[in-house]
Amino acid sequence: MILLHHPEVELSRNLLAALPEGVAVVNWMAPEHDGYLGDPQPSAFPTVIVEVPAYADDRPLFGEGGEFLGMAAVLVPAHQEPLRLPASWDAVASFVASVENRASLRPAP
Repeated sequence: MILLHHPEVELSRNLLAALPEGVAVVNWMAPEHDGYLGDPQPSAFPTVIVEVPAYADDRPLFGEGGEFLGMAAVLVPAHQEPLRLPASWDAVASFVASVENRASLRPAP
């Protein structure tokens, strides 16, 4: 996890003060953002970048003419997802628990 921190934002300062072990911090006011070149870029501060594990998801299948063929499980690859303006680390933990649960219930094919 990465906290994209802006020192002028109170919520960001609060999250930084309660930072869990193992969470990296990028100070957005530092030159070149402490070297963070990652994607996604924040749309607000604080933003926490969370690793989302791969999972299977049901998606509609369409034929060449646009006709609906049914539903199929497709792989959603592991990726990073931004959590915009999390109120607390408990809120972040609830999101992490949810995506991990989804991955265990719908493992990647």
